[in-house]
Amino acid sequence: MKLTVSLFFVATLLISLLLHKWAILLPFAFAAVFGAYGIARSVSAHINALNDLPNAFRVFLASLGGYLLTVDRLFIFPSAGIILFASSVYLNDEYQRRALHSIRTGRKGGSVAVLGIDGSGKSSHSATTRGWLESRGYRVKLMPFHTYLFVERLSSISRSARAGVPGRRRNPLRPVVSLLDNLILQIASSIGCRLEGTVVIYDRFIWSTYIKYEALGYPVRPLSPLYLLPRPFFAVVLDVPVEKSLRVIDERVAHIHYPSKVLQHERERYLDIARRNGYPVIDATGTFDDVQAKIEGYLAVIFPAAAAGGRR
Repeated sequence: MKLTVSLFFVATLLISLLLHKWAILLPFAFAAVFGAYGIARSVSAHINALNDLPNAFRVFLASLGGYLLTVDRLFIFPSAGIILFASSVYLNDEYQRRALHSIRTGRKGGSVAVLGIDGSGKSSHSATTRGWLESRGYRVKLMPFHTYLFVERLSSISRSARAGVPGRRRNPLRPVVSLLDNLILQIASSIGCRLEGTVVIYDRFIWSTYIKYEALGYPVRPLSPLYLLPRPFFAVVLDVPVEKSLRVIDERVAHIHYPSKVLQHERERYLDIARRNGYPVIDATGTFDDVQAKIEGYLAVIFPAAAAGGRR
């Protein structure tokens, strides 16, 4: 379908350049023809006649985008055309059906960030929360923010290029590349999640990357506005003393062992973020079940359970 909407986009663009006077009718005509074709195909396949209408809407957006690219009076029209074409590629039929279901039932999704220093239980509670939300009828995605798309490869190239340069212990390229990496991950994973009723659980967040670099002494202060700009729909901070964090880290053979002053700095920054944004701070020194019950208590208000038979 992505190829189909691209062809309609190009066809409308070319026709509009030749016959601009009547070109505004093309998006409506193309969408109507494609919709009629889809309905006929659905009827012949003995499925819902409206099954293919979401794709007809995508054709309309792509065609309208192609037309707007030929309107050169104002910059806003070509810009809108590009946005509409991108939307037609992104808005697949499954996404549209989920969004309509979410609007009809009034049960929207959102993003949840689980924050805290190493050893606070972020990964374990994120995984358990995913299963709990799925049992309540939500479509859930779990995104670990301690993995990267391309940071390790590019920063290793930078290290090789700087090999033998005296007096430089920190790689200045890594925080910048990490920011780009995290922003791409953030946008790709969360865009449209609230509308389509999907809950994205972030095990750590883009803020965690910034806080870690800051605690380690990287020159990240100039990047703070960009690092701290994205916000999840909701977040919780799992708080543990540094002493417990160190004990947990010692039990993990492959884990990086950070000094206590680094962990203390991170803890203070997470508590500050919680205060500034009104996020709950949960004492994570208790039993796993008690901590999980507190997390679920906060999320139950935001994501109500689906009615019987209402599983997404």
